[in-house]
Amino acid sequence: GRASSLLLVAVACASLSVVHGGLETLLPAINKLQDVVTSIADRGNFLELPQIVVVGSQSSGKSSVLESIVGRDFLPRGSGIVTRAPLILQLQTYRGSKVPDGCKEWGEFLHCPKKRFTDFKEIRKEIEDETSRITGKKQGISHTPIRLRITSPSVPNLTLVDLPGMTKVPVGDQPADIETQIRDLVLKYTANPNSIILSVTPANSDIATSDSIQIARAVDPTGDRTIGVLTKLDLMDKGTHALATLQGKVVPLKLGFIGVINRSQKDIVDEKDIESSRKDELKFFASHPAYASLAASHHVGTAFLAKRLNTILLSHIKARLPALRNRILGLASQSRKELASLGEAPSGDPDDHRKMLLGVITAYVDNFCTTIDGGRCLTSYSELRGGARISHTFNQLFPQQLGSILPHENLRPAEIHTTIRNTRGSRTSLYGSVPQDAFEMLVKRLVKMLREPASWCVDTVFDELKIISEQCEPPELARFEKLRTKFREVSAEMLQRCYKEARKMIDALIAFELAYINTNHPDFIDIGDVLGAS
Repeated sequence: GRASSLLLVAVACASLSVVHGGLETLLPAINKLQDVVTSIADRGNFLELPQIVVVGSQSSGKSSVLESIVGRDFLPRGSGIVTRAPLILQLQTYRGSKVPDGCKEWGEFLHCPKKRFTDFKEIRKEIEDETSRITGKKQGISHTPIRLRITSPSVPNLTLVDLPGMTKVPVGDQPADIETQIRDLVLKYTANPNSIILSVTPANSDIATSDSIQIARAVDPTGDRTIGVLTKLDLMDKGTHALATLQGKVVPLKLGFIGVINRSQKDIVDEKDIESSRKDELKFFASHPAYASLAASHHVGTAFLAKRLNTILLSHIKARLPALRNRILGLASQSRKELASLGEAPSGDPDDHRKMLLGVITAYVDNFCTTIDGGRCLTSYSELRGGARISHTFNQLFPQQLGSILPHENLRPAEIHTTIRNTRGSRTSLYGSVPQDAFEMLVKRLVKMLREPASWCVDTVFDELKIISEQCEPPELARFEKLRTKFREVSAEMLQRCYKEARKMIDALIAFELAYINTNHPDFIDIGDVLGAS
């Protein structure tokens, strides 16, 4: 509920306010905050945390880069858009002397607390299952993140956010606006000024038209927080290379470009291990005449990329820490005040819950009744409210509406004579006699005019009752959002049901009057005498 979410924020925020030291102590605190933000993501992005956001087009090698950093196959693969929700990947180096459960590395999902996945194939399946649960069977995109923490002695301390690969043309069951959906999601994460953008681009494509570079330029025009990764350097046309791009001469980025070689599709099918792939990667760079100097200085390859990202993230967190700490302390103080205003949490006893619910319902009914009867103080001094307004509508306004219907204005003499002649036909009648049919037609026309003021009266009272129902909510409802929503739903449903019944009653009363015109009623006068006198 709302109270538990605020408590999580306060506790997690307090954890960062006392953190000092290197990435080993900073990153766990950031990850703890990230878990809180992820668990209450539906309440909005109220805290912008330092993190590395991985951006790239489909088939750019983005997933292979992440798997190379982790050293394991764990990401879903397939045709089309495989990643359809943000994957927050928290990598945590295990440095303990004792290995829990005899396993050196494992994964944990935020949505599966206290469950460790030691088989990375199961991790891949769980990502697929959770993605389907969040996004459904269709190929749409969701903003709800999936959090995965991988603990291993061989992974660096990093937090990465893997986003769906950008595409322009929908295929299969993908929505027609799939490009816009993905772009909006990518912009949501990359626009965070505390994020580092990891722009993945294949080297065998035009870097100037790269989707990831264009996105990065849109939110980071100076290139201060963007690091580029060039993949597929081994697939470039013979005689060409990307040395100028790696040196920052084509697209200048403050954090530079790093070249990597991913496993080929054949390597993945043959289940070539990532360690062997890394060795082949180093051999490629060392033997290539354009990249040999970079390889000699260890400025290319997946290992250098992981180390570089680790250093960048640490520096970035330290630079953002003072402002982030102030923001967090402010949120913690605000959350504690709001928690205090909500009062103590109810006990776990069902009887206490029923008593509390009965008390809230009783207070609501009492407020409603006193508002109608005039015993409750309302804040308006300039207009009638509550029962006074309803009484004024019935006793003053409605009679005025009825009195405004004047028969002699709504039935002109020419219309009366024409109606009499039409109902008389070719027959003649005695002087001054009025045919029964003509009289009923004229009277029914006037009776139908009563429907409009009656309907107006019902609508006015209905609108006032809706206002009263909202103003009568007891303060206790502010603590329980779901209960408050249910109260409003039930109240609105009851009022709507009564409103429909009132409209039906009006229609029935009008129908009763139209069904039989009682000319023997004493209110009727001798129309023949009137016509004769006229």
